[in-house]
Amino acid sequence: MSNNIKDVKRKSIKILFLFVFSSILIICIINIIKYYDAVNKQEEIIDNLIDIGEVEQVEDSDKLPAIDFDKLKNINSDIVGWIIMEGTQVNYPIVQGDNNSYYLNHSYDKSYNSYGSIFMDYRSNNGFSDLNTFLYGHYTGNGSMFGELKKYMKQSFYEEHPFFYILTPIENYKVEIFSAYTDDALSSSYNIEFDNLNDYQTYLEKIKLKSRYSTDISINYNIDKIISLYSCSHESGSKTERYFIHGVIRKI
Repeated sequence: MSNNIKDVKRKSIKILFLFVFSSILIICIINIIKYYDAVNKQEEIIDNLIDIGEVEQVEDSDKLPAIDFDKLKNINSDIVGWIIMEGTQVNYPIVQGDNNSYYLNHSYDKSYNSYGSIFMDYRSNNGFSDLNTFLYGHYTGNGSMFGELKKYMKQSFYEEHPFFYILTPIENYKVEIFSAYTDDALSSSYNIEFDNLNDYQTYLEKIKLKSRYSTDISINYNIDKIISLYSCSHESGSKTERYFIHGVIRKI
């Protein structure tokens, strides 16, 4: 009788093991399918964007592409600009919703996509006229969206690519990077509202000191506006660590 009980227990354990193993295997397969589906969708999105905007990488402001914003806005009226960062895959429309969550998992055409979009803080003026405009994007394993912001943590990369471009329906801008570092998601660096210009000046001084390397970019807090790029960082393993890259806006 005891042997029969032991056999039943062994069979139960085997069945349980097979069930757990099969469940894990199925979950892994589903996640792999989802990952490659997202990658394929992302590649399709990029191909469509190249066709729409006829956008290629540029080396100087004399060769900036002419973005057809009318065509883009017919696709999605939330599109407010375009960002190009040389040396990375960042070459995307910028969208702005009525919150900071929708475009975490929606593409520029509002279709669902786990890679999301590059999007402007919903509280900001869409003409980049605020003192500090935050742009958000996912950190991704394949380098799309803001997956390559980590490159700017190295001074050698910065020296080769010290600025990026923002194109809008009204103006084009060259954004000169003056600070790059990681910090907590809700650190004092995460700030878009200032009581006065002295408060803004103090903020600029603080984020310049946080940079992993020094730059010779000068900022006049009385007239200059900045853009802050913000994305998850996986350098320390902390879930709340973020990349911060700040640049001063220059009209072209």
